[in-house]
Amino acid sequence: MCDSDSSDSCISSLLSSRISRSSSSSRLSEFTDARTELRNIYRDMGRHLDIMMATLMDCPLMEEGSMEQLQGYQQKVEAIDKVLMRKRMKVAFFGRTSNGKSAVINAMLHQRILPSAMGHTTSCFCQVQATDGVAEEEHVRIEAEEQRLELTCLPDLASAHSPRSLPPRTLLHVNMPRSRCPLLDHDVVLMDTPGVDVTAQMDDCIDRYCLDADVFVLVLNAESTMSRVERQFFKEVAQKLSRPNLFILNNRWDMASSQEPDMEHLVREQHEERCLQLLVEELGVYAKEDMAEARSRIYHVSALETLQLRMGTKGDPTAASQQRLEEFLRFESDFAACLAQAALKTKFEKHLLSAQEMLANLSEQLLVPLQNTLREKARRDDLRSAMLSSELDSLTIEHEERKVEFFASVQELYNETYALGHQVIVEQIAQLPAEVHSFALQPFHPHLPRQLDHYQRSLSAHLEEVLTEQMIERMARPLQSKVSLLERQVMSENTPWEPIFRVDCQAFMESFQPDLSFHFRWGLCRMWSRIRGIVAMPLPEQTLRRPQQNGRTKTSFAVPIINRSQWQTLRSLLCSEGTAGAVLLAGVVSRSINWRMILGLGSALAAIYCYELLHWTPAAQERTFKAQYSEFLQRQLRAGVTHMNTQFGQQIWQHLMVAARHLNAQADQDIQELRSQIKEMFERIESNNELHLKLGEFRSKANLLEDRLNAFQSLYMGSRI
Repeated sequence: MCDSDSSDSCISSLLSSRISRSSSSSRLSEFTDARTELRNIYRDMGRHLDIMMATLMDCPLMEEGSMEQLQGYQQKVEAIDKVLMRKRMKVAFFGRTSNGKSAVINAMLHQRILPSAMGHTTSCFCQVQATDGVAEEEHVRIEAEEQRLELTCLPDLASAHSPRSLPPRTLLHVNMPRSRCPLLDHDVVLMDTPGVDVTAQMDDCIDRYCLDADVFVLVLNAESTMSRVERQFFKEVAQKLSRPNLFILNNRWDMASSQEPDMEHLVREQHEERCLQLLVEELGVYAKEDMAEARSRIYHVSALETLQLRMGTKGDPTAASQQRLEEFLRFESDFAACLAQAALKTKFEKHLLSAQEMLANLSEQLLVPLQNTLREKARRDDLRSAMLSSELDSLTIEHEERKVEFFASVQELYNETYALGHQVIVEQIAQLPAEVHSFALQPFHPHLPRQLDHYQRSLSAHLEEVLTEQMIERMARPLQSKVSLLERQVMSENTPWEPIFRVDCQAFMESFQPDLSFHFRWGLCRMWSRIRGIVAMPLPEQTLRRPQQNGRTKTSFAVPIINRSQWQTLRSLLCSEGTAGAVLLAGVVSRSINWRMILGLGSALAAIYCYELLHWTPAAQERTFKAQYSEFLQRQLRAGVTHMNTQFGQQIWQHLMVAARHLNAQADQDIQELRSQIKEMFERIESNNELHLKLGEFRSKANLLEDRLNAFQSLYMGSRI
């Protein structure tokens, strides 16, 4: 039972223990919070990089190697996120065998987990840590093996007194639920070692299992002084690590102080001096001006006694044991603060700086240059777009002017063709009798209708060939050069114009009926024909309209020399083949001329008649046929002058319409190409504007991530970096 003072001291100790544990937990929770926050930042960075890569994948403005840089950052972020997920705070305990390293760990766990006894107890490296899963059961597992063993196997595997103990180079994982201890709940890993006197020759195991620790705890035996082996071991550790975080526990202080109570103060000072010498002079962890801080890292505790008090197996604590418990609580508090601080620095400082460096490089090497390039490109694209629009307007006006000019030239050529065609056709019509009379390719048989028809067809074919050739020669050849010149103005390659022209004489002469009967030139009908050609024939009164200078028209009537009734009477008398007309005419003549004159004239006419009749040979008939043929064909050709001219003009017009269509097609193609360029330019400008906005969003996101990193640094690392 405790007395009142002892009871009050016990209650005070328990309260101090709870307060210390709460303070330690709050410090250790910083690590968990910092890890969660940094992982969230890295995950946001990963999503940020994914969006950037998807956006900039097909960007033509990306410099060579930029996508590889983004991919490298993305892979780095993914790798660091996986590392952060596994990050834990680690503490390594060193000391000679039987110094109480395992007891210290058990006291910190508030339960007996690791085997602890007098002499050499821990046979291998034991790593105590929380299980990965929430529902995962406690177990032990040998490194490089998948088999999980029950926690009850731990004494057999880790105790040097057990025949089944593991070799010193072996690492044994001791996995326990987080709820078993606050340290485990805050992802603290406790590494127990076999002892520096055992592991002195196992540098490779130390390097593999312990050098990644955030804090090192040197457990000394207060009943003896620090050995040379312990000093040499930590000298080697200090050479491998820059100023390691080191705590020195003088364990079993209850036994040392109870042996010589009067010498307790002096022994304590002696231990402190030797520990200070190790920290300051030999290891160089602290400078001489930091002697007070170095002294605060030296503790005089009893791990076994603390464990017994926490487990309730020890009786009423004395004032000395209470003092040692408070010393252990101070160690735990300082240890938790240092561990959290050291873990934040060792576990997160490098990743914090990496994230800041990646964001800075993204802004400086990628986003800012890309934005500057986009601005310059946008300026050039705007100028180019304005130039293309102006060029489109000019090209449209130019093509319209070319069209107007071309069609004006075509119309002018058409008019020239019409005028030339009229002139040539009139000349050919005038020369037609000579061509007809020169025809002598077929014999002429006037009494054989079939032969006469064949002669007419041959003459028509001959004239058709001659007239067609002459028309093409006189019209087509001069016009071909002008047509070609006009075509070359709009086409690089042109097809020579070959006119299609044919004077179809056979068609013109279908209604031709030759009169090859003998006609006396001085007969009454012939005389009548001659008189009709000389004297004005009676015509119906015609109204003639003549333009005047004042713009009005003057109306007049044509009056014949002989009226119609007189001409009809005279014609009936002269052209009548009956006896009455001849008798009447003979009576009229006989009354005017004597018989001698009549006989003389009759004899002369008879002689002329006989002469003409004798000369009415086939040759004369051929000449008559040709004369009639020429006269009839001339009338037909004069009537078809307009049609033939139009035919020529239409051929030229249709031929040049090919060039006109080519001109229109070329104009449409040029305009369409410019419009396509303008459309493409607008789409490019719009795409660049969208990309510029996205780059702005990327920079804003990067700035937000930088602010979060700065806030992380200020909150968790402050003056530690």
